[in-house]
Amino acid sequence: MRKRNRACEECHRLKIKCDVSPTSGEACERCSRNNVQCVPAAPRLQRHRINELEAQIQELRNAMREQRGSTTPSQSPGMLVEYRDQTVLAFLDARIPFGKQEELLQLFPQYAGAAWPVIRIPMELEHLRAGSPALLLSLLVHFGTHDTLGIELEVHDELVRETPRILADQVIGQGQRSIELVQALLVAAFWNKPARGGPQGGCYQFIQLAADMAIDLGIAGSSLLPSPVAYFSRHEDPTSQVARRTWLACFVALATTSLHLRRAIAFPWNAYHEECILFLESVGEISDILLCQIVRIVQLNQEISERLCLCQLDKFLDGNDYQTHAIIEVLKNKLDAWAARTPPSLASSQTLKVWWHVSMIHLYEPLLHTPTNKASFAVPFIPGRIAVKDFPKPTTIIPPLRLALEALVQHCHAVIDIASAMDPALVLSLPSFNFPPVVLYALYILVTTLVAATDPTNTYGQCLAQDKFCIEHFGLKLRSLTSALKSFDPTLSYFTTRMIDATSWLEEWHNDYKAIVQRYEMKLVD
Repeated sequence: MRKRNRACEECHRLKIKCDVSPTSGEACERCSRNNVQCVPAAPRLQRHRINELEAQIQELRNAMREQRGSTTPSQSPGMLVEYRDQTVLAFLDARIPFGKQEELLQLFPQYAGAAWPVIRIPMELEHLRAGSPALLLSLLVHFGTHDTLGIELEVHDELVRETPRILADQVIGQGQRSIELVQALLVAAFWNKPARGGPQGGCYQFIQLAADMAIDLGIAGSSLLPSPVAYFSRHEDPTSQVARRTWLACFVALATTSLHLRRAIAFPWNAYHEECILFLESVGEISDILLCQIVRIVQLNQEISERLCLCQLDKFLDGNDYQTHAIIEVLKNKLDAWAARTPPSLASSQTLKVWWHVSMIHLYEPLLHTPTNKASFAVPFIPGRIAVKDFPKPTTIIPPLRLALEALVQHCHAVIDIASAMDPALVLSLPSFNFPPVVLYALYILVTTLVAATDPTNTYGQCLAQDKFCIEHFGLKLRSLTSALKSFDPTLSYFTTRMIDATSWLEEWHNDYKAIVQRYEMKLVD
């Protein structure tokens, strides 16, 4: 028998010598004789860490057991759920009067629910209070300013800070799973609000939690398998209208996250997404038709991202190459086909028009790419990230590039034009997670194109004269939009107001940039 380098777990526990058995391969003599599994012991430092973690787990279990014992006399799951729901309602009722809750619940479908119909809720307040208090809390807190909520600003800030914590505790701390909780997480992500004097709720984390929970509930199709522990949490009707709508809402959130961060989408478009959207289109409800149009343009955006490698920072497509423009032309035809299929009832939708123009900007974005600047097209869209030197400098511009550069500027103008003409109430009803970032993106692309075209040594200036950009004109439009939003939201309770207000950097930046270019041109003359 030969001595082992490290004793097995059993021999280590008994503090006896551990020798390999000559007849049983790698098992030791004692484990072989007792017919037990022979597992080498972990290294000393690892064992200590394991012991520490086990002790911490035991402490948490003891604390949870004590908490349950002090809060409810019964340990049945039904009683625990009822207690948690009552706690959420008590928190809500202490801050928003019952009558105001009912009033706001009636307004939600008319504004946020109509502008971005990813969530459909029952109109009866008592129904939500009895079955979905977390969803009710999320809806009321994220829809409306402190004035519309009828509360003091400090109470509003407390609600904004505490609601994400309550949702996270229900999902992570208590392990709850329900389709209403998925919807509550999506509401908190789409209409995310700024928190004053405390940590900010993470909308990207909420979206991932919502998608994972949707998979565990079985509403994401058969190709995405739930975790084993979630087997008994499956939704009773995973192919219902609300289930399909919720999973499509998850896709919109995930695809938006992908383009925001320029990372691969966690759960790409698949056959079940298509099945869901065809089902909702066949139902024919107006809000579902709008949702389906939003989903389809977002899916096309995702296809543009994949075909043009927008989220693959290590891959470069040359905007001055005919093959790149062949791909762009195929994708452009798909976007035009989407616009042609828009139902007549939605033909005047400003929201859909903005998304079409934004998709066109994504389509032409590779014209500004170099092998090293692609990371600068992720959020945040701030002047400090503008690549003032790192932009394409082709020696000779091919005809498709010349036309595409002109189209890129036109689509940036169109986004700002449509957004600034919108009713401020509609702008604030659209999700802060989706709408203001695309307006800022259009502005960011416009300014980046301006930098590339006004560089005295770059050939882009042959296609785009400086006066084509109309920066002052569109800066004024954004200032007017900011003023209109502030009249509705003077305390900047919405991220939308704050982000549109942040475009004020444009005027100062543009003035400084013009002065730099003028000084450079004067030196060339001298």
